[in-house]
Amino acid sequence: PDVAPRSLDAGITWACLASGALMCLSPLQYGYHIAELNTPKGIITACDKNSEHWAFLPLCLPMNDAVFSLATSIFAVGGLFGSLSAGWMAERWGRRGALVYNSATYVLGPLLMAFAISPAMLIFGRFVSGIGSGVAVVVAPLYLSEIAPVKYRGTLNLLNQLSIVLGILTALIVGMLANEGPYWRLSVGFGLVLACLYLSVISFAVESPRYLWSRNRRSEARVILRKLRQTTNVDDEVAGWQSIHSGTTSEQLARIEASCEAPDPDNAHELPLTRNSRDDVIKVNGEDPSLESRSERNSVTIFNIFTFAEY
Repeated sequence: PDVAPRSLDAGITWACLASGALMCLSPLQYGYHIAELNTPKGIITACDKNSEHWAFLPLCLPMNDAVFSLATSIFAVGGLFGSLSAGWMAERWGRRGALVYNSATYVLGPLLMAFAISPAMLIFGRFVSGIGSGVAVVVAPLYLSEIAPVKYRGTLNLLNQLSIVLGILTALIVGMLANEGPYWRLSVGFGLVLACLYLSVISFAVESPRYLWSRNRRSEARVILRKLRQTTNVDDEVAGWQSIHSGTTSEQLARIEASCEAPDPDNAHELPLTRNSRDDVIKVNGEDPSLESRSERNSVTIFNIFTFAEY
């Protein structure tokens, strides 16, 4: 019978590309918030305290260059706090879940800025948006790396940088179109539209199978991995996850590598491995004394080395 192609040899499928693109709507919002104050600076600050109001909101927010610089730079401070909490969020709620919960900051930040009645309110809105952006630029690349085929991780991660640049471009275009009178509020509030768009489509993206595997949701992880790779033969890729999560330390790996000569990559297919050898990797990580033969030890160890390299 025909053997299904290995997932390790798979390219970037449409399912993988679509999930990555949907998740990259989060760093796109980061790019938007980076540049949202660039174009409307003049109309945000250029009026006096006695100027007319637009609806129930002031036409502008008078402030000097120092205060406006604070409003711009506080975004980076929020990003610091967001990036520091991103790891905890990604482990607590998953990669997709973390970005979904993170959308709360992308909703609250633009609302505060769009309805700001004082420079302080604008500054706080920028800070909140910065927190969300800090989370996005950490979790999104992590997600892309975990769903991408091994050989194309760098390629798929280009989506992250591309989405940031598209976000900046969008901010400049919206800023030019709304660069008049009180319409700067539409410019800084447009991030709310992006956040709602993201929340409406994020359910179509899959969770990271690597994360699911680490949480012992292994059958679900296999189903998603098969969908992403468009093949049923995912055993080799899953074996790499097993070796990583088995608790191997760098010292153990170095000691194991030193016990044998480096294999010739051209002859790697000749290694005497069986399907059960993947399970034996875990035993070697703990230096199972039952592997008394050096040849047995070397054959399984070499497989372990190649697993780490491919992963």
